[in-house]
Amino acid sequence: MMNRGDRFLLFLAFLLGVCGALPAVGADDPSNIEPRADRILREMSDYLRSADQFTFRADVAYDAALVSGQMLRYGGTGEIAVHRPDHFRVEHRGDEKNLRVVFNGKTITLHDIDADLYAQKDMKADIDTAVDRLFEKFGFSVPTADLVYSNPYATLTASVEKGFHAGMHTVQGVRCHHLAFSQESIDWQIWIEDGPRPLPRKLLITYKDEAGSPQYEVELSRWDLSPRISDAHFEFDPPAGAGRMEFLPTEEAEDAP
Repeated sequence: MMNRGDRFLLFLAFLLGVCGALPAVGADDPSNIEPRADRILREMSDYLRSADQFTFRADVAYDAALVSGQMLRYGGTGEIAVHRPDHFRVEHRGDEKNLRVVFNGKTITLHDIDADLYAQKDMKADIDTAVDRLFEKFGFSVPTADLVYSNPYATLTASVEKGFHAGMHTVQGVRCHHLAFSQESIDWQIWIEDGPRPLPRKLLITYKDEAGSPQYEVELSRWDLSPRISDAHFEFDPPAGAGRMEFLPTEEAEDAP
């Protein structure tokens, strides 16, 4: 069965992801979210939605439990490019995997750089639909996919039970609003830049129902909301000698050795 670390690494591309099927309060009913926190989260969402294309860097650290119960921490760095409504690319280098993910509105490609294997699937869709289909059919999700959705606010708050403003704190020398939210199975925090550029600068998720309460943390930097990205950046040319493999639906993937 694919573990959270594998899913994260394979789908780092979707940075700020699907939180799973949890009881939903819904973005249209933010009554359990403190008004100040709700306003700042909406401002961040609106700011990202205003950009047709953007690039950023994600420095990630996440916990993985051994059979003994001991928790290990792994990490990696991703370079992400998004061109709405239907293009994105991720280059990830990490402790466990080095991967490339490319989506051009017609085809999704995952390339395991270390093994020199890639999987491709036809997928004519926008980014929102592509992420949803991959989660529903293949069981892949990551906590950071929400930011590339067309409406990050709606996705982030879909299962929130309560939220509040935790203070003004600094991330990478940038003064940020520190917001905290709670859901049925997870607690999560987000740090959003103060001022005219309300960009997300850090995300921390705690899986409170899992043994040892493992965490997922990502710092977001090098934001560029007006990059020059060619269409060729979202195409995948297999390296010479690279092997091809198939996507497996969720049931088959879990049964595979």
